[in-house]
Amino acid sequence: MERNDYGSLIAQWKVDLIRSRARKFYFRDDEVPDLEQAIVPEIINAPFDPSAPGASERTFVISVIDRQLLKVKRDRKRDVRRVNYESESLDEIVFTERASSALERSEPHELRLDVQQVVAGLTPAQRAICQALAEGCSQADVARLTGRSKAAICAEVKRLREKFRALGLGEHAGEDSDQDRT
Repeated sequence: MERNDYGSLIAQWKVDLIRSRARKFYFRDDEVPDLEQAIVPEIINAPFDPSAPGASERTFVISVIDRQLLKVKRDRKRDVRRVNYESESLDEIVFTERASSALERSEPHELRLDVQQVVAGLTPAQRAICQALAEGCSQADVARLTGRSKAAICAEVKRLREKFRALGLGEHAGEDSDQDRT
């Protein structure tokens, strides 16, 4: 992993604390250098008052770091919500057209209508998951793109497969016909 070198600009224990807190907030190791670059100036510019009762520099630095890490998490969630909201109608059009054109080439008209019926009944988030999977993304990729955990995406994919399976369309939900469906 790359390490930023701050020289005498900031004490090394503070940089190590950023790394430690970032891991506790479940940031990936490859994100830590960027987080350090964003948080170090905040620590340097934050006014610490050692005369305040019960004040310790470590506690103060932890509060600055945690506040910045929470801000990054909130910003990411807000961005994901905004993108999902803005692309909701576009996703529906693109995914429905892509599914329709694929089915027109290889499946009868009735089957195309059944798949369109399932897709029409999905939430925007479920359609986004289906679209990403149809484009070849892994469930881990979808989790990263949506800001959700891989476990949540796996559970959602399982629910989506059940919806397709309920209409006899399990093979159109990424299942092999020989696969155990328990």
